[in-house]
Amino acid sequence: MIHAYIPLIILSLLEQKSHESILSYVTICVSVVMVCWLFMVVSVMIDFWSGVSTAKALGEQIKSKGFRRTMEKAGDYIKVLIFTSMFDALGICFLHFYLLPYSTMICTVAIMLIEGKSVIENSRRKKAHAAKIPETIKKLIVAATQKQVTDALEQIKHIDELTRLINTTANENNS
Repeated sequence: MIHAYIPLIILSLLEQKSHESILSYVTICVSVVMVCWLFMVVSVMIDFWSGVSTAKALGEQIKSKGFRRTMEKAGDYIKVLIFTSMFDALGICFLHFYLLPYSTMICTVAIMLIEGKSVIENSRRKKAHAAKIPETIKKLIVAATQKQVTDALEQIKHIDELTRLINTTANENNS
């Protein structure tokens, strides 16, 4: 029950000159906020990585627009987390039930869910592109005319060129 009235405890600790206890409580709260910020940054970077690998797999050109969009998104998340940190500071100072930076934690979970959904969407895009290869082979097998066979072989050739390009780019990036 002693933790239920943290502001009162902080006042009593100040009166008792127990600065170490106050410092440890503040350190815990700041640590939780910093871990939340770290999770936000890692979530954005995972989404960025997922987007780049999907673009490479689809043979799309990687442009600075995507990099800019990622930085804008991270900036927006930082702004929101600054506000939630201010709410948390007020809650911790004036509400007896507010023990940890709950707003920051909830907002971080929301950001992680948003970024996780984006990673799933990128994965689906990549898999949808891979599903085109069996379709092309099926067209080749059931082709009735020479023209259809030629068209199907052209599609396979195009897919093969994309695969070679992706592998060459991946090997160059790993070197």
